[in-house]
Amino acid sequence: MPTPTRPRPTAAAAAAVGLLLTLPAGSARAAGPEAASATAPAAATAPPAGAVLVDERRTDTVVVLEREPVPAPKPPAWEYLDRGLMVFPAGPGEGKERWAIGGVWQIAPMFTASYARGLGSGFTVDAALATIILYNQLGVGAQWGVPVGPFTLGLTLHAKAFFGALGKAFVQTQSFDATGWGILIDPGVKAGLQVTRDAWLTLTVEGYWTVYQASNLGGLVLSPDSTSWTGGAASLVVEYAPKRQGVIYYGVSLYHTASNYPFWFNVEASGSGEPFNSKKIWYLGVLAGYEF
Repeated sequence: MPTPTRPRPTAAAAAAVGLLLTLPAGSARAAGPEAASATAPAAATAPPAGAVLVDERRTDTVVVLEREPVPAPKPPAWEYLDRGLMVFPAGPGEGKERWAIGGVWQIAPMFTASYARGLGSGFTVDAALATIILYNQLGVGAQWGVPVGPFTLGLTLHAKAFFGALGKAFVQTQSFDATGWGILIDPGVKAGLQVTRDAWLTLTVEGYWTVYQASNLGGLVLSPDSTSWTGGAASLVVEYAPKRQGVIYYGVSLYHTASNYPFWFNVEASGSGEPFNSKKIWYLGVLAGYEF
């Protein structure tokens, strides 16, 4: 029986077999994109040659960073106010200013308004008005303050002009008419101390020097001798700034003046008939107000 013969491969088939044998096994398996992506993690995590992979664990650590809030800066304890004070010897400070309204009781209640501006180097200029309609006083002046240890000391000098009227303009009468006017000079000294973070205490001692004063009583003009020393006063004032902006002030004054100081006032309780009495008397006054 004749032995069957196998067909011989053609040259093209032999070339195809040779090409397949030359390709790497991994490339033959990665036939498509899905196969490539599936085998990539395995290749990446494959253990090195000669090692056996027993277990595999993956952990992710997330670090969260938060910015710590920065607190607003606080002013140092016992710091002076940014816009200063009016009564305290240091004043408002260079280029700073203050306005104030209030009242003072000196024999009679009077409304007061004042203004102060710092010039630098401890100097302050100021102006003040006091009025009860029947008596009006306008003053201008300056002060200088310097720190000495825990205290602030100061010097003051003010010039004041006053005018008063009583009679036809305010009282319905034809038989009485009087006016008064004059110029006063008030030198003084101050000593201030900060007693808490938001409160200051000031002691002021002033002297009263009458340069000129006169009164017209129904056509009769009375005027004392030229200049005279008519007494003085001491005031103790507290300035309190609860929010370190506006300032509440209040205080008490002790006066020792001639009974006719200024001439338009006669504070003597005895009702002396002498028009110009140089006798000095003591009396109290109070003051209070608000600084803007």
